[in-house]
Order: sequence, then structure tokens, then C-alpha cells
Amino acid sequence: MSIKDITLGRYVHGTSVLHRLDPRTKLLSLLVISVVLFTGNNWYSLAIIGVYTGTACVLSGLKTSYLLRSLMPFKWLIIITVLLNIISVGGHIVIEAPLPYGGITLEGLESGILYGCRIAFLVILASILTLTTEPISLVDGIEKLLYPFKKIGLNPHDTAIAMAITIRFIPILLDEAVKIRKSLIARGLRADGGMIAKMRTVSLLFLPLFHSAVRRAENLAIAMDCRLYRSGKPRTRFNETRILPRDWAVLIASVIVAVIIMVI
Repeated sequence: MSIKDITLGRYVHGTSVLHRLDPRTKLLSLLVISVVLFTGNNWYSLAIIGVYTGTACVLSGLKTSYLLRSLMPFKWLIIITVLLNIISVGGHIVIEAPLPYGGITLEGLESGILYGCRIAFLVILASILTLTTEPISLVDGIEKLLYPFKKIGLNPHDTAIAMAITIRFIPILLDEAVKIRKSLIARGLRADGGMIAKMRTVSLLFLPLFHSAVRRAENLAIAMDCRLYRSGKPRTRFNETRILPRDWAVLIASVIVAVIIMVI
């Protein structure tokens, strides 16, 4: 897996249907689908989620290969999830093996595939959210969704901007890690000695990457201070987002999908 395979936090400019949606629509749709994603325990619910995810991929206008790359950082999580379900679920034995239930069971295979596909669909949908939403729009969407919590002392804008900065820093730090790794290789570093050599390479990357993260955070704080950013102060927006009929259509479709999954 290459570091560049991680697409979370990156934004791809476009004019697709999902690019034009209000960020609140995409956030709420992802929240609704995420809640019900693991409630369905049959192939029908998985098929519905698959169709929903495929439709989102088409409407995003993004390349399929680019979306599939978002799964690479989570491949071990998916593989381990599948294997754990195969080992821990009993039933009709398909292949005999020295496992807790006497071998690989049909129910274990079905459960592993179901949970593995669910994780894959969730990763793809989350990637579509960040790939089709500008960081500033994402901040506005999160802030407006958190506005009702202002009555209990939560500052929506500060919370939203902290979350957006965190997400935005992921690709920046990954690109920085690539540059540091290349500079170490240019100085003669080799990681061909197995696991220990790879761990040594990671340890050599950590200190300069940590220093770069602190430096970038300090520069960002200085830039915000120079622009007279003050916490808790009212702020205006250059572009005001509005919920349009297409947003309501997507939200209703997401709710319908969620209800169908819960019922079947």
C-alpha cells in the first residue's frame, strides 16, 4: 500500500450531482446509512447498500479506480474482520480444520463476507463525502448541524473548524511523509531487512514528521491570528448554502433505504 492510496481528507474538484449538494445533505445521509449499515443480517440488505453505494459512485463523477484506492489503507481491517468471523461463527462445516468449531463453516463465511463488505461500503461512502466536498463547505455544514447544541455550551464553529482542520491535515502530513521518506532513501536508507528494518524506517520518519506537524500547526495559528480570527465571535460567509429540492430528494432516498434495511 502506498501512502498516496489514502484519499480521506482530499478534495477533487468537479461539477457532479454530489459536488453540488449541500454539505449537510451528504453528512446526514452518511450518518443515516452508517447507523443502519450493520443492522441488516442478510444478503438483501447488503445488496441494497451495494446499489446505494454504486449509485453514489456514479453520481460523484469520480473514477472507480480512485475510489477503490480508498480501500487499500483498510485492507487489513477487512481481512481480519472476515477471518475473525470465519473462526468464531459455528454452523455447517464446509472445510475441516483445527478451528474452535471444527473447521470453516458456511455461516462463518457468510458472516465474514457480510461484515467485510459493510466496512468496504462505509469507507467508500466516507471517501466520497470528503472527495466531493470542499473543506470550507464541510466546516459550514458541520457548524450548521451542531448549531442546536449551542444551548448546552458547545461552540459549533470552533468544533467544526477543528474537525475540518484535522481532516484537511491528513493528506498534507501524508505528502510530507512521502517527501521525508524519499529524502532518507536519497541519503542511503534501505528498508530491505524485514520487519525490523521497516520499523526502523518508521521510527526515523516519526521525529521529522512530528516536527513538521508542529511547525505547520504553529504557522496556521499565526495566520489565523493575523486575520483577526477570534473564538466565539460571529462570522459571515461568502457563500451561503441552502437546502434545495435535490437535497431533499437525496435525504428522502437515504431514509427510505435505511427503513427498508431495518424492515427486511
